[in-house]
Amino acid sequence: MQHPLDDTWTGLIDDRYALRRMIGRGGMGEVWSADDLVLRRAVAVKLLHTQLTLDEVAQSRFQREVRAAASLNHPRVAAVYDAGRLPTVPPRPFLVMEYVSGHTAAERLRSAPPSTQEAVDWVAGTLEALTCAHAAGLVHRDVKPANVMITADGLVKVMDFGIAHISDGHDKGVTRTGSAVGTAAYMSPEQAQGRPVDARSDLYSTGCMLYELLTGRQPFTGDSPFAIAYQHMCADPQAPRDLGVQLPPHVQAVLTRAMAKNPDDRFADATAMHEALVAHRSHGFAPPQDTTLLEAPTFPEEPATTVLRTSKESRGPQRTALAALALLGAGAVTAAVLTAAPDATHAIGPGPMSPRASTEPTTPAVAVPGNLVGKTLAQARADLAELNLNIALTPRSSDVGTSTVMATVPSAGTRLSRGDTVLLATRTDRHARDAFLMGDHIP
Repeated sequence: MQHPLDDTWTGLIDDRYALRRMIGRGGMGEVWSADDLVLRRAVAVKLLHTQLTLDEVAQSRFQREVRAAASLNHPRVAAVYDAGRLPTVPPRPFLVMEYVSGHTAAERLRSAPPSTQEAVDWVAGTLEALTCAHAAGLVHRDVKPANVMITADGLVKVMDFGIAHISDGHDKGVTRTGSAVGTAAYMSPEQAQGRPVDARSDLYSTGCMLYELLTGRQPFTGDSPFAIAYQHMCADPQAPRDLGVQLPPHVQAVLTRAMAKNPDDRFADATAMHEALVAHRSHGFAPPQDTTLLEAPTFPEEPATTVLRTSKESRGPQRTALAALALLGAGAVTAAVLTAAPDATHAIGPGPMSPRASTEPTTPAVAVPGNLVGKTLAQARADLAELNLNIALTPRSSDVGTSTVMATVPSAGTRLSRGDTVLLATRTDRHARDAFLMGDHIP
């Protein structure tokens, strides 16, 4: 017997899985606790949102999660048991997976922050799961506390392979060249640029997670995922010791190396990072000379998985943005049209909601005003709002409405599409404009 499902209904799937209650919901789907009536065990059933059943990208990502997770057999990976489609119109995909009793690392951070030893143990377990995934040709691409479950016994289970890169080529077209898919707070520099990623990108994300578990803060924050991505490329997070966190030398060394901007400066693989992390000394490796740990404010909520997509028409302004931000010392990333993608839901606990990603190309329709420099932030915000342009601030900019605009990225006259973002550098100094013209902002 089959029954239609809605957000408040509990019923039976395939005469086998009795849904009990919804335990998680996000942009991609909803997760229910359920009973497997055949094998008499608790399971979790993930259902694609009804409104996404006609979305080809969402369908592809859902099926990719099924393939990716089902290909892995490891105690640190939440197992997939079954998959199918509800006979609705249109059919609604579902997958049946291991029910993990516990809390995500993100939930634990909010309720009972881990000790240094617990943080190390959780990340070590994550690296064990990644070792298995990487050996199978999978790059997770969304390693973060919300995708790491901690069981009641303290064991680690890594989940949500919905945006994993599968090296056999089956995911072609699901993510396009020039798109960066992941969660901005944990996104590697190469991932933020939409460049090809490998296992070392997951190690960077794991380093970001380790930083947050140890300090209670994400390495980088900002007004938008777009602004956070800039910092991943060129800025440095605040050193844990400056936040009052004293780490064992080998843990500090692992953290620094994992978060190196250049993939070649990171660990060669998850096994090497795991060995260095659980050791009582650093095994003699030295962190890259150009990698340091600097500033990071608190980011209270778990962000959604996002897509940073570049359009062909905007690639000229993107190069301008890179050069200008390098001079401003504010960090840089490919200037992009930012849209949010469906965020895969973890098995336990609520997930963030985000709008669907737009895949239609945009045509530059408006020009960046030529008179923004020297205006107050409030005035510049109003001018850009009239053009339907959004704003983001460079990491060290003042967000006070009376602060002065020092520079814009892209520069004045650049053609943008309505809804695009203009990056502003601002200062509260009354001599800000003179200082900018004199060039004292250049590091």
